[in-house]
Parts: sequence; structure tokens; C-alpha cells
Amino acid sequence: MHPTLRRTVRAALTATVSAMLVGGAALTVGITMAPTTASAATSAAGPPWGTDPNSVGSLIFYNSAGQVITGGSISASPLAAYVQGTNTVRSGDTEAALWGFLPVQGQVPGQWSGEQLSSATGYPNLSAPKALASSSLPLVTGHASDENLETLQVDFPNTAPSTSPYYGLYQLRLYTSKKDESQSTTYDSATVQITGSNWSVAFAQAKTSVALSVSPSTAAYHSSTVKLTATVTPSAAAGSVEFRDGSKTLKTVAVKSGHANYSTTSLADGVQHLSATFVPTDTNSYLGSSSAVHKLTISPHPTTTSLKASKATITKGQRVTLTAVESPAVAGSVTFYDGKTKLATVKVSKGTASFSTTKLAVGSHFIKAVFAPSVTANDATSTSKIVKIRVNQ
Repeated sequence: MHPTLRRTVRAALTATVSAMLVGGAALTVGITMAPTTASAATSAAGPPWGTDPNSVGSLIFYNSAGQVITGGSISASPLAAYVQGTNTVRSGDTEAALWGFLPVQGQVPGQWSGEQLSSATGYPNLSAPKALASSSLPLVTGHASDENLETLQVDFPNTAPSTSPYYGLYQLRLYTSKKDESQSTTYDSATVQITGSNWSVAFAQAKTSVALSVSPSTAAYHSSTVKLTATVTPSAAAGSVEFRDGSKTLKTVAVKSGHANYSTTSLADGVQHLSATFVPTDTNSYLGSSSAVHKLTISPHPTTTSLKASKATITKGQRVTLTAVESPAVAGSVTFYDGKTKLATVKVSKGTASFSTTKLAVGSHFIKAVFAPSVTANDATSTSKIVKIRVNQ
């Protein structure tokens, strides 16, 4: 590594370092590392020190062709052709630099010692592979003069015993800056494991979140199209989304540019509990996540029944015809009632059902028609308005 690029921070709460800008100008940067309380919990999904409160995202490592790599040789300079953060560290910054730090058990991340591994390089880098060149996320472009992990290991030996969860671990941080401004105090980070002459990404550092939107939002009719859209944050996270109805997986869809879409006409009637679960491709860089449950009520198709009588006034024994019209013209049957008395049940044909009678007694009759859909259909029942018929002696 070029000697003017090395910048070291020894264990301290506040350290002032000199960061090299692209173009060779030196900039004095103050990095304030406030003491924090880190969780002592250790899990397969995170490093032994728990959450680093100053880390706002993870790191993804790429080779010169723009393909993701998850390890390499500790003697390689640079360790990766490109290192991209998964979150914008500080809005408005245009340069990014890579640092390496030695985690120490009993110390919080703000107290660790480390040094600058790369010069600050500008981003977006239009000469980078297409996907990286078009991204606004912070990007470090590696150079042969960058410090390698072998030198970092010599400068800051990891003396943790092989039985310690800290054994062989180093934290890499991507800080951002811009001309005439101090370097950011937050960063994107990743934990790497050095084993012999090789390094590999050790822990998922980046949390993800999934937001699910459903259209229509609260209610839909049976067999109508329901569109589910999952938005994954950060958008750089590759993987797939499992769309679910309760515990049932409806469809698994690949995430593209932070989104996954799925449309269905097969949701059952009733209240459905819809959700989206993100499954990362690179489990070394991202954690999975699930959306909140979205409730959607699926209802049978509505129907309308209208009723007409051939005559409003008749004499006893005279014939009157009752005709019910269904909209839409769906399959089913119509039951005609005189008050609470059932007169007849007639099958609907081409949207209509008719019934004739000469047996209405003298007096006033209040007739209604009630539609019942076919048992194989997903249509709603409906009742007509009351039609009054007067029968005279």
C-alpha cells in the first residue's frame, strides 16, 4: 500500500484522522465514536458483539466483472474490485473509503482500533459494471495500492483464542464524505473471518424490511384480480419474496430493484391474512424479514333481484303472474313468498324466473322474491322489494 494512504485509529472514543481524497488532496476528518452498550448475545445471524448502532447497512463485495464475491485471499490488493454499501450512509456525499477494525471482546465498536484500507473514491463510478455504475449507493473502487487484509492483520493482530467467538474476526467499514466536509460518523459494515491466508464474509450485517401493499386494499369479490406488491428495503438486497395467505404460500417471486409483484384471482371467500416474507440470496450480507399481516375480505359477487306482477289488482280466482329478474343473469333459483308463506321455488333461466297462480285469497298480499345462487357459484343471495297485490271478491 502507498504510505500516504494509511490512516490509523487506535482505541479511543474520539480519533482524528487524515483521509486522502481522490485527486491527492488531504482532508482532516474528525470521527467521534460515542460509547454505546452492545448486546452480548451471540447468534448465527449476527456477530458476538450484537448490534453496532453506528452501522446503517451492510457491504457487498464484487469482482471486476461485477459479480458478487464472499471471500478471497488476504494478500490480494485490493481485497475486492468494488465494495458497495447497502444503504446511503449520508445524503449528499460523493466519495467512499474502506476501513478495517479489530473487534475486541469487552469493548463496544466505537472503541476498536483500525486503519484506512483504501483511498476515498468517487461514486457513482460510471466506469464500473453496469449495475454498479447506475446505482446511487456508496461505492469504493479498489486499486492495487490499497492495503490488504494481511497488512491489517499484522498491524492489529487478532489474539482471541480459537475457542472465542471473536477469533479471526475483523470489521470492514465504508465511510462516506464529500469535498470540504468531514467524513461520516456512521457507516455500512460487514464482518469478515480470516482463516489462514483467506478471508470470507462471516455474518449478515444488514437488516431488511418488507412492506406489502394490496389492491384492492380492504375488500374484493370472488375471482376478481387482487394484486400484491412487496417493497424490500434496502433495494440492493437480492432474493425472493414468498407471498402468503396465512401459513399457505401463494407464490414465490424474485425481487427486482427492490420490488416483487404477484396477482391472483384464486383467493377464497372470507377474511384472508396476506403477508410477504423476504428470503435473501446472500445470507452473509442480509437478514430475512416479513411484512405485517394485511387483512382482505373476499365476498361473493353481489346480485340484484327485481320483481314485477302482471296485475296489481285482481278478482278472486283470476290469474296473476310474478316475474323475477336477476342481475347479473347467474344460475340459481328464486323463491316467491306471500308474506311469510312460501308460494313456489322456480329455477332461473336466462336471468328470469316466473310463477303464475289463481289461488290468492281475497285481501292484500305482500309478495317478494328471494334469489339463491347455485351451490357451485360464488354469488350472493338477494331479495326483491315487496310488490303489493289486491284481490277483490
